[in-house]
Amino acid sequence: MKKTYSNFAYRILITAGIFFTTCLAAEAQTVSNADSHEIVTKLANKLVEVYPFPEISAQYKEALLKNDANGSYNGLTEDELATKITDDLRKTHKDVHLRVMRNETTYKNLTTPRTGRRRNADDDSERKANYGFKKVEIDGATSTAYIDVPGPFYGSQEAFEMAAASMNMAAYSKYVIIDIRHNPGGTGQMGRFLASYFYDPGNEQFYLNGFYKDRKHDEQEWTYAYVPGKYMRDAKVYILVGRGTGSASEGFAYAMQKLKRGTIVGDTTAGAGIAGTFVALKSNLVVFTPFKMVVGPNSNEGWEGTGVVPDVEIGKDDALIATRKLILEDMLKNAADSTQKEIAQWLVDDSKIASNTPVNMKSKYGSIIGKYTSNITITYTKGDLLWNRVEPGKPVESYAMKEVKPDVLVIPGLNSYMGPNVSRVYINRDAKGGITGLIRKTLSNGNITVNPQLKKI
Repeated sequence: MKKTYSNFAYRILITAGIFFTTCLAAEAQTVSNADSHEIVTKLANKLVEVYPFPEISAQYKEALLKNDANGSYNGLTEDELATKITDDLRKTHKDVHLRVMRNETTYKNLTTPRTGRRRNADDDSERKANYGFKKVEIDGATSTAYIDVPGPFYGSQEAFEMAAASMNMAAYSKYVIIDIRHNPGGTGQMGRFLASYFYDPGNEQFYLNGFYKDRKHDEQEWTYAYVPGKYMRDAKVYILVGRGTGSASEGFAYAMQKLKRGTIVGDTTAGAGIAGTFVALKSNLVVFTPFKMVVGPNSNEGWEGTGVVPDVEIGKDDALIATRKLILEDMLKNAADSTQKEIAQWLVDDSKIASNTPVNMKSKYGSIIGKYTSNITITYTKGDLLWNRVEPGKPVESYAMKEVKPDVLVIPGLNSYMGPNVSRVYINRDAKGGITGLIRKTLSNGNITVNPQLKKI
């Protein structure tokens, strides 16, 4: 069986609806003292057998058996017993992966022969979650691809097909943003798959390392030699993280950070860095049992308990907004093309419009009022300078103008089918400050179109 390092997040989420429906539908069953003793003993022995830290598993076993001997687990329902054991484990050592729960469906799946299992509910849950991928947005103006992956990271063929489709949508962008702020984990293979797109074949990278209680079974995880589609060796990668980023999705962020292949932006992650799998106990109780510690390449350090600390920490602020600002700053600093720098400055200016100090448009720019062509005039009405456009057989279109910065005005709404604030007017002046004409520019599809200078007629 393939072991993955967030079956916890994977199974908990995809069976959530079944889990709660089952719990509510069934009557609360009191567990006999004999069965509770069997459950505790089996759990204690399993932890000693597989938990990657022997000294901690010994503490777990001692605490469980002591509480069992004191009768702490007697007379409880299945739900109460699961909660009590989980609380006692976390009092001994807080491992957010280690958890006992009542889940009749998962218990049956684990205890029924494989030929008798039905996975339709799981498959449907994956489909409804779009196999972990929510959307891809391409911003041609900044050559940025935004990929929203709320997860979890599924390991099915459909999930990898969805991942490949998403990455190929992003393939020709200079900047790639991968949003895993709400991704609780899943299979570690998906993170490796995504990371592999940013390295050429033959340049595979030591991604993460996993060690077991028996160190002879340590596993090295490398990026893949092949992924379908175009590789993005030169793309600048930003990974958005937060408190909702857990387990395998943390592993993706952690590995990309250690490989210096991505900039991590957001808030510190959950800190769930031990892999595990489900084990059936008894009386519909199952435990997610950690068995492998996941760490960085050539290291004994991972993110368990500490989380992944972002390169750019912004706390509860919007990581996507912050990242788009970082991209604009990078364009202004490093873009070789002057048009790209102008676009970046345009977008930086746009972001500041809302905070601009209000100006008296007639007092400051009243001298531009007038007629410029047979179908373009600028007028003043009720505090607004209006850009008016007349098309034969159509009503007059009027748009209020706003100051972006001195002698640069935006015409919100004009050419809105191209996007917001895509049309501007630049005021040209002579050496004495007199207005010599107006230049209208339009930002569209990553280019700036410059119209001929307009003069009053």
